[in-house]
Amino acid sequence: MSQPLAVVEAMLPDATQAVDALPVVIVGNGPVGMHTAREILRRTPDSYLVIYGDEQHQPYNRVRLSSLLLGNSDWEELLERIETDERSRIEERFGIAVTAIDPQRNLLEDSSGRRQSYQTLVLATGSRPHIPNIPGIFLPGVFTFRNLDDTNQLVARRARSHHTVVLGGGLLGMEAARGMQRGNTRVTLIEHADRLLGVQLDDRGSRQLEKRVAALGIDIIIGNGVKRVVGDARVEGVALLSGERLKCDTLIIAAGIRPRIELARQAGLAIGKGIRVGDTMQTSVANIYAVGECAEHRDRVYGLVAPGLEQAGVAACHITGQGTSGYTGSITSSRLKVVDCPVFSAGPMGAGEDPFHGHDHTYADPQQDIYRKIKIHRHRLVGAIGIGAWDEDTRLQQAIACRQIIWPWQLLRFKRHGLIWPEGEQQGVTHWPATTHVCVCTGATRGSISEAIRAGAQCPEAVGVATGAGTVCGSCRPLVMQLLGDASVQPAPWHRTLLGSALLSLIAVLAILLLPAIPYPDTVQVEWRWDALWREGLVKQISGFTVLGLFLLGLALSPRKRVAKWQSLGKFDSWRLVHILLGLLVIAVLIGHTGGRLGSGLNNLLMLSFSSTLLLGSLASGIIGLEHKIGGALATRLRRKSVWWHILAFWPVPALLGFHILKGYWY
Repeated sequence: MSQPLAVVEAMLPDATQAVDALPVVIVGNGPVGMHTAREILRRTPDSYLVIYGDEQHQPYNRVRLSSLLLGNSDWEELLERIETDERSRIEERFGIAVTAIDPQRNLLEDSSGRRQSYQTLVLATGSRPHIPNIPGIFLPGVFTFRNLDDTNQLVARRARSHHTVVLGGGLLGMEAARGMQRGNTRVTLIEHADRLLGVQLDDRGSRQLEKRVAALGIDIIIGNGVKRVVGDARVEGVALLSGERLKCDTLIIAAGIRPRIELARQAGLAIGKGIRVGDTMQTSVANIYAVGECAEHRDRVYGLVAPGLEQAGVAACHITGQGTSGYTGSITSSRLKVVDCPVFSAGPMGAGEDPFHGHDHTYADPQQDIYRKIKIHRHRLVGAIGIGAWDEDTRLQQAIACRQIIWPWQLLRFKRHGLIWPEGEQQGVTHWPATTHVCVCTGATRGSISEAIRAGAQCPEAVGVATGAGTVCGSCRPLVMQLLGDASVQPAPWHRTLLGSALLSLIAVLAILLLPAIPYPDTVQVEWRWDALWREGLVKQISGFTVLGLFLLGLALSPRKRVAKWQSLGKFDSWRLVHILLGLLVIAVLIGHTGGRLGSGLNNLLMLSFSSTLLLGSLASGIIGLEHKIGGALATRLRRKSVWWHILAFWPVPALLGFHILKGYWY
């Protein structure tokens, strides 16, 4: 039997060690604990670390357990590895729990009887499943879904289960329900609250998600709960609060989590719902830190991985003395794939939504099964919900974090098209602040990814090993590719034709503006009087109306991208090419109509406006044709600006053209 911690110090083999020679001890080898270790080693590679994990397994990513249950990942993909060099000293103790802490002696004791001194202690003990106080809840056949052992038991149970009931309509509950469906097992999901994913979604979004879940063949019971578990030797069914009774042979509890604070309580640390910490993640004892789901910061326990990863970075800064950053809280955000449906939620939405804190604006497309809502408070974006794919989700998270102003025209665009920013407009990830999260699942920031790339990570897989980015849902992989410098921009269709057209247009327009006009014949004794093109009334009318017709046809092609009914009529790239070729024809006919003369008065203004529109159109075509060469955010900005300049230059043309036609017929 091990001695109590109040043993004589002479019994401790490391009691006389210098403080600098003592390790940083991390209790908990889940994603947050391992991220803390990585951040410490990144700042001080020669650190001495001791990492405790009470599971027998190597450290793994709990976030991906649902993927393992579904059969979409294997064990190797879940492993949490730490890249080290020859300077690092790391001891990982698997299957060993810390049983007691003595803060006065900087000492802890573990389940093997070992006593370990520490210089700094980090508690990353995480949380445990909440088990409701229901009669029969501990019968055989009742499972939780929290760790690898739980997952392995469910995989084994799935083949023998005829009817599985899942208690809890949160993310884990729905993923457990989906995973247990394999093998044609009947699954019923029970949620005692009024909606699924109540923490993340509003009522309308939850109803839409509920339809998707039901379409997969999962039975759903909302607004009801389990009163007791029925059975003698094992689970035979559940009795509901409504009085209904369901027969089942398996019950999975996914009813939330509770912080693991027993060690902190035994050590005399300040606790509330979790272990109380300040902005440096220090507890009430200066050299003891707490991070992740066990930590309570400013009266809040987040219960999510992403805030824990932020906290780990802050704790590492202060433990190593390599920074002074403080943790001020996290914008709660979730970018999930629930039963194959992308779900995005950020800010005070769902259960945390205050109906008096801002105004809601929604967009829905029932045919595409899309629902989106944004919350605006004093003209600033404070929250968003999305059901279905939403390419703006990463940018939305950043905009909510900095409470970005949303302008009236952006609200109009959102209500009409479901987009805040123009389609195709992307803010280059290379210009994001270093603290901005690129990977919501793991908390990897733009700065940490850039640093990993500078350290030698030259592919997405290497970046994933170094930072975790892209290793969970993979939605941030395109952003990682941008940071890696892989332009990934494919040439626009017919890009050579676009470049050729742009060059011809540029030469023709510059010729009109800079070269002398086509001269009149200096004698009447010529076989063909070419000046008849701009002097003969009938010929001039034909060429003029040809210019007008080509111009109107090109104009009609312009809104192809914005008019929903037209979007199914051929490819946009084809329409764009026709639009550009029509511009070339307009220039050719315009030269025949005017003889290359700019005219005077209104005619001069009309020619200059026409020429400017065509000139800027050729510039836009050239940029589109060269976009794959320019690459990155610069290509996007140049393309967007050149197209807008082209559109702005066009606006005076209709009025001037109208005056020109009226003048011609009036006089």
